[in-house]
Amino acid sequence: MTVSQWADAERRLSPEAAAEPGRWYTSRAEYLRGIMDSISDPAIRQVVVMSSAQVGKTEFILNVIGYHIDRDAAPILCIQPTLSMAQSFSKDRLAPMLRDTPALQNKVRDPRSRDSGNTTLHKVYPGGHITIAGANSAAGLASRPVRIVLCDEVDRYPASAGSEGDPIRLAAKRATTFWNAKLVTVSTPTIKNASRIEAEWLDSDQREYYVKCPHPHCEASQTLKWRNVHWEEGKAQTACYTCEECGAAWTDADRFKAIKAGEWIATQPDSGIAGFRLSGLYSPWVPLADAVRDFLEAKKLPETLRVFVNTYLGETWEEEGDGIEEGEISSHREEYENVPYGVHLLTAGVDVQDDRLEVEVLGHGRDEETWSIDHAII
Repeated sequence: MTVSQWADAERRLSPEAAAEPGRWYTSRAEYLRGIMDSISDPAIRQVVVMSSAQVGKTEFILNVIGYHIDRDAAPILCIQPTLSMAQSFSKDRLAPMLRDTPALQNKVRDPRSRDSGNTTLHKVYPGGHITIAGANSAAGLASRPVRIVLCDEVDRYPASAGSEGDPIRLAAKRATTFWNAKLVTVSTPTIKNASRIEAEWLDSDQREYYVKCPHPHCEASQTLKWRNVHWEEGKAQTACYTCEECGAAWTDADRFKAIKAGEWIATQPDSGIAGFRLSGLYSPWVPLADAVRDFLEAKKLPETLRVFVNTYLGETWEEEGDGIEEGEISSHREEYENVPYGVHLLTAGVDVQDDRLEVEVLGHGRDEETWSIDHAII
C-alpha cells in the first residue's frame, strides 16, 4: 500500500485543522499523490519539496506519519524550526489526526494516561516511535536512531543546532544504520542563494508538475507560471490563466480540471533525489482572482512583494541592486609589465592619509600566494 492509498482509505481531516474536515481525498489535490508515493518508492532515499503555502505540505507530512504508524512501523524524527513550533505541531496537528483517524486510534496512548511512555514531543506505538524536535535543539536531533526523518520549513532553521552544526545533516546521521531510510525536506523558499530548500531542490531531479491545456484543439503540456495570469487593469475579478501555447483563457474550473489530470516530470532524471516544486497556482483552495488581489496589494512594497513571491509563487526572492557585467570588466583589461609568472589577478589597495594616497598593487596566484607588484605615492 502506498502512502496515498493509505490516506484515501484511512485518513480523516480534523475540523480544527482543515477547512474541509472528514475523509481525505488525494484527488482533491492530485499533485500530492506523486509526492506521497515517492516515500513508498524503495529506490528513493531523499525527497525534497519546495513549494508555496496552502498546497498541503503539512498534510503530506501527517499522511507520511500516519502511514508509518499504521502500516509500516518505523522510528520517526519530525523536525520543526523551533521547540515551541514542535510543541504546536504536536498539539494542533498531530494529536487531532491521532484522535480522528480510526486506523490510528488506540495505537498511540494518550500522554495524560499513567505510564503511557508518551509525552507531547515523544510518542510510542507498536513497532516504532515518533520524536518531534526543534531544529535549535542539538539534543533533540541526536538522541535516537530513526528511519524516517521529516524536516519541515527548513528555511526557518538556524544555521547550527547549538554548536553541533547543520540541523538537517545532524538529523540525517540518525538514519545511517537503516537501509530503507528516508530523508524528507519541505519548505517555502526564502532568499536566492541563501535558501536551504533551493539548494536541496537544485541537487534533486527537479520534478515539475505538467498540465495539459483543457481546450481540445490544443492540449499542450505545460507548467503553470505567473506570467500567464492576465486581468483587466484594476479588476482582479477578471483574472484568468492563458495557455502559453494557444493563448486560450482558462477559468478556475478549467485550471482545476487540468491539475487533476497532471503529471510529475523530472527535468534532471539522473540525480537520485526526488525533488518537487509547486506554486500556489496549483492550489485548489485559492481562486485566481484572490491571488491577483493579493499580488496587487503586495507589490506596493518590496517587503510584502517578497512574501508573495515566497509564499504564493514558491520562488526565492532576489534583491534588486547594481550589478557588474562580466564583459564590461573584461573590456578594460590592459597590459601590465613586470608581473611574475603565476600571477592570475591584480588588485590595488589604497591607504588614505592627510596629504597623500599610498597605493600598493598586489598580484594573486593559486593557493593564496601573493606578490607585491608596485607601490606609488599620490
